[in-house]
Amino acid sequence: MKDLVVGLILKLWAFLTGFTWEQWGWMLLATVIVAYMVYNRKKYVQIFDNAVVYAETSFNYGDNLKKLDGAVTFIIERTNSLPFIARVIIRKFLSRKRMLDIIETTLQKFSNVFGTGRKIDIKGNEEDGEN
Repeated sequence: MKDLVVGLILKLWAFLTGFTWEQWGWMLLATVIVAYMVYNRKKYVQIFDNAVVYAETSFNYGDNLKKLDGAVTFIIERTNSLPFIARVIIRKFLSRKRMLDIIETTLQKFSNVFGTGRKIDIKGNEEDGEN
């Protein structure tokens, strides 16, 4: 058992001494940046929450709603010339509701990981039409 521990320590020492001074410098810089972000975590949580709220608002009321409608129209127009099976599959999986669900899920995960986890709701992807 003692030989195993000594062997692991020697392997770790050989691994760590294999880095150049430049690599140690970059690792130190990365450590300082991560430590700074952890130290100022509350400020960044507020920034992330504001970004999520802005994205949600722009999809509900802003230009992104028009862009999303344009993307759905583009998909429908471009798939008209495809064979029937391909057209059905593409329209089934790239519907407006599916796109909104993907965007909403992504924003929700972003809020859960980096922000306070506030509930995200983009209008237009509800089953019963309520928001």
